[in-house]
Amino acid sequence: MILFDDVTKTYPGGAPAVEGLTLAAPTGRLTVLVGPSGCGKTTSLRMVNRLIAPTSGRILLDGEPTEAMDVAKLRRRIGYVIQHAGLFPHRTVVQNIATTARLNGVAKGPALKTARELLERVGLTQVFADRYPYQLSGGQQQRVGVARALAADPKFMLMDEPFSAVDPVVRGQLQDEFLRLQREIGKTIIMVTHDIDEALKLGDQVAVLRTGGKLAQLATPRDLLARPADAFVADFIGRDRGYRFLGFAEFDDTLPVGPEPSVSLGATPDEARRSATDRWMLATDAARRPLGWFDTAALRAPLREGDLNLSGTLVATGGTLRQVLDAALSAPSGRGVVVDAAGVLLGTVRLSDVVTAIESARGGARP
Repeated sequence: MILFDDVTKTYPGGAPAVEGLTLAAPTGRLTVLVGPSGCGKTTSLRMVNRLIAPTSGRILLDGEPTEAMDVAKLRRRIGYVIQHAGLFPHRTVVQNIATTARLNGVAKGPALKTARELLERVGLTQVFADRYPYQLSGGQQQRVGVARALAADPKFMLMDEPFSAVDPVVRGQLQDEFLRLQREIGKTIIMVTHDIDEALKLGDQVAVLRTGGKLAQLATPRDLLARPADAFVADFIGRDRGYRFLGFAEFDDTLPVGPEPSVSLGATPDEARRSATDRWMLATDAARRPLGWFDTAALRAPLREGDLNLSGTLVATGGTLRQVLDAALSAPSGRGVVVDAAGVLLGTVRLSDVVTAIESARGGARP
């Protein structure tokens, strides 16, 4: 556990950057600090490994005050991931990852072996092991940064805007990969982000800091959306909090998945219209994985990729009502496409049934 005990940081001649912060980051869980610019998020994070010294109060790691620890040893106990990865440009990927283990006294051979194993764990293949940072994309560099932080097997990790320097698609992929990794390793993590959606997606608990470095609310993402503590928290979370709440409502067996006819590329207009139940129809590949919708009324020649409408999204079984609603709203047919874990078509859900499921979920969420 990482415990902030009435921690304040005041810079000379200024107002407190952090004021009276008391919160616990539970063992094996991810705590996210979020709030407007200048609310003390990064300052709070950096006080944990004493890159910044608190003016008053204490920070404890599993009950041990950090001010009583040797600074170098303290920092070696804590994995640290920053926004732009901070890789050493003159070292290969595997050498970069091995750095923290080597600093903790691990011999070169075992450290490099661990580094290669971690490369796979963060979703990169051995092809990348001997490349240099300039040969990697931003997302790949961030994966290496996470692997390097893990190489010393720290019990605690600090992450400062770790995914904000990449494009939205890669950012979502990194978030998903990190969630998978955290389920496996169960580190005690404090993460800073300015993105409320990222905080709600990744955090086991979210700490909202108000301007002036005061804690406004500490809660699970679900409780934060359902019961904001005050107007500041409600305003910071934003007007979309009802929609965001659907990300915590599971898509289960109560939402009917109906059969959906489909054809493969190359189907003639007559073949498509004989199978269709209305104007819009799904095209699938040989393994019955959805490729996109097409307009049977507009089809004049055998179906080609260029005839497909790619606006619709997919939802896998075990997904959330937010994903189901998005699938239904984004499909030109108004039917959300449901697939199994392998991406194979199971059927579709109608928007009217999704709305019914949302009403049920809202009723169960009311205090």
